[in-house]
Amino acid sequence: MTNLLIVESPSKCSKIQGFLGSRWKVIATMGHIRALEASIDAIGLDRNFDARYEFVKEKAKAIAQLKDAAKQASAVYLAADDDREGEAIAYSVALLLKLDVKTTPRVVFREITKAAITNAVQSPGTLNMDRVNAQQARAILDMMVGFTISPLLWKFVGQGLSAGRCQTPALRLVVEKERAIQEFKAESFWTIQGTWSAPTGTFEATMIDVVDDEESAKNYLENVHEDTSAVVTSTEIRSTTESAPKPLITSTLQQEASALYQSQPKNTMKIAQRLYEQGYITYMRTDNPVLSEEAHASAVAYVRTKYGEQFIGPHVKAKASEDAQEAHEAIRPTDMEMTDLPVQEDWSSVDRKLYRLIWNRTIQSVMAPSKGEVQEVKFRILEDPGEFPWLATWKRITFQGWKRVGQVVANLDDEDETGAEAPTGAWTIGASLEEGDTIHWMKLATSPKETRPPTRFTEATLVRELERKGIGRPSTFAALIDTIMEKKYVEKRDVVAKEIHICTYHIGAANQWPPSMTSIPKRIGAEKNKLTPTALGLSALEFCLKEFPQLFAYSFTRDMEEHLDEISKGGREWRSVCRATWDAYREKYETMKQATGTQTASARTMVFSNGIKAVQSKKGPILLIEGATKDDTKFYGWPKGVSFASITEDVATAHVDSLRLREENALLGDYEGEPMERKKGPYGEYVICGKTLVPFLLNDTPDMIREKIRLKRDSVIHRLGPFEFRKGPYGVFMFKTAATKKEFVNVPSSVNPLALSEEAAVKIFQTGLQMKNFKKRMNVE
Repeated sequence: MTNLLIVESPSKCSKIQGFLGSRWKVIATMGHIRALEASIDAIGLDRNFDARYEFVKEKAKAIAQLKDAAKQASAVYLAADDDREGEAIAYSVALLLKLDVKTTPRVVFREITKAAITNAVQSPGTLNMDRVNAQQARAILDMMVGFTISPLLWKFVGQGLSAGRCQTPALRLVVEKERAIQEFKAESFWTIQGTWSAPTGTFEATMIDVVDDEESAKNYLENVHEDTSAVVTSTEIRSTTESAPKPLITSTLQQEASALYQSQPKNTMKIAQRLYEQGYITYMRTDNPVLSEEAHASAVAYVRTKYGEQFIGPHVKAKASEDAQEAHEAIRPTDMEMTDLPVQEDWSSVDRKLYRLIWNRTIQSVMAPSKGEVQEVKFRILEDPGEFPWLATWKRITFQGWKRVGQVVANLDDEDETGAEAPTGAWTIGASLEEGDTIHWMKLATSPKETRPPTRFTEATLVRELERKGIGRPSTFAALIDTIMEKKYVEKRDVVAKEIHICTYHIGAANQWPPSMTSIPKRIGAEKNKLTPTALGLSALEFCLKEFPQLFAYSFTRDMEEHLDEISKGGREWRSVCRATWDAYREKYETMKQATGTQTASARTMVFSNGIKAVQSKKGPILLIEGATKDDTKFYGWPKGVSFASITEDVATAHVDSLRLREENALLGDYEGEPMERKKGPYGEYVICGKTLVPFLLNDTPDMIREKIRLKRDSVIHRLGPFEFRKGPYGVFMFKTAATKKEFVNVPSSVNPLALSEEAAVKIFQTGLQMKNFKKRMNVE
């Protein structure tokens, strides 16, 4: 008879089977096989949380296979993943097969390599019931909150809504960020910049202080315009050190992949799961940014061979994380020598980039700090009565350290990248200056700036904020974000830029007055792929926070996660955590549960005196004016940033009036007899004229729109069957006009589109698509 090894995922089976040989049989549970019954009574609120479970009907085939395989095995080894969920799955298998939970071998491995698997089956442990209890408590708490609060949402707000122990605080983060943006009041100020001449060359500098307004800025220029001289007041060169980044953990992998490659956290975890199952990386659910001693030594050996001894950093043993995944090390490659995934294997461009990111960060984490210098020269203009100081700054790297591998660290905060390394010549200019030297301005300029509002969350920055607030655990972040987007509480959208004109004043020589003025168009406020709350999300959250503020407080959610961690370590009894949570809101829940249906139905509709009606529908609130028939009813959407409960007659009227006015002003004239109509789409406003669409900007005039239409139509060379040929900046390209998602193919320069048959056009298009797909697979794009 053979030994039976039971894992979670079937994707692991063949590789592990190959390592263990014919004396073993490896099969999978296909995930959870046992779950709480789907009713509020199942969690035992009145039975001291004596919960009722059932084996999952949809897993009947997997369950039957497990039973059959166990009958034929000499011994059963439980090898579900090494986390709470995995421990619970292993426990469920033990119950299914009637195995002794105290003695059944529990196999743990964190990478799928021959050595790791062999060692794991040779030295198994037993089930960790503290982990099982922690997972059971989490499942009960999640069902408790979901199955009690969600029905109240259906009753008081709208059908189909839901609340969650971590889901609702995650939504709260997005809503509060949006409110902070809406309430933000920008403050303006003016900066003074200049181009300066020194004996060894020219350089740029900025006045350290800013001035309050345009008049003060012009006054400054007037005060100093007669004499170009300035005197150096101080010079300084100081050393800088930038430590190597830590290796990746679950949360930072999601953040970096989202920011660098626009990979959604859910997709990132799918890729990481596959990389793990194929034996290329270690387990991807971990909170601990520490390499094992063996992995650290392997990474150091690679650095020593590839870059030299001087690139090896100090070996500081980081303190292990105190939370749920503390036994795991960081996410790392299983083979440090494998810098990229095998070319012959079928991996996408993002898959390959993700592996390379993991490899980069692992190698970088053992490398020496990057070292550099910052040079600062301060000076003042002699003619300036206020003696405002000026500053010129240069930076340079003196030793690359970990950056030798490639600096792949995302900028999550949408901050302007500043302080680029100075060219050698520029550094020399600063180094040649000494205190007391005279320099001269060649050009002075002043321009306005504004303080910036907070930026909306991306998936990357929301993951970071969830981690900071202790909402959920890194292994659950992807599912949390996916849930609030799937529920239509949050949507990802682009914020269209506003076009403004900035006036700058500048003087280019001594005694030039008045200054020259230039008006520069600038687009501000553009945001791409940012998370914003919907009206449906606002309505659901407003109810939850109004009626159950304690339950959805950040601190309450964080404390609950810490209690679950304590349970997993044997430091807290799991029922007490469930009981404390239930007691915190039981009385309020029981009261609201008894509310009559009459008042709640009326609470979902508001009729204002001017005939406008606000209705809370399944898809979110909407404003409408009913007509004599259904076809005559007009719908007006919903004002941004307003929840259903907080809508007023004035706000509703203003929103409807603005839409009516936009409809009246939608016609902008005509172009060659065809009307030009202004419309609003998901990415901003546009104008449609016949079949031609062009973007509409704030200050566009009808003549400007006509010119856009003319240029776009002039770019069309030929239409043939389903294809349209256009001339672009890089030559002629083609696409299918009827395709919902258009794919563009470059036409070879030797081909004349006007001489093509439809059959030849189809061949060119198909060949072009094949080439594009090939390049993606080869990671050339």
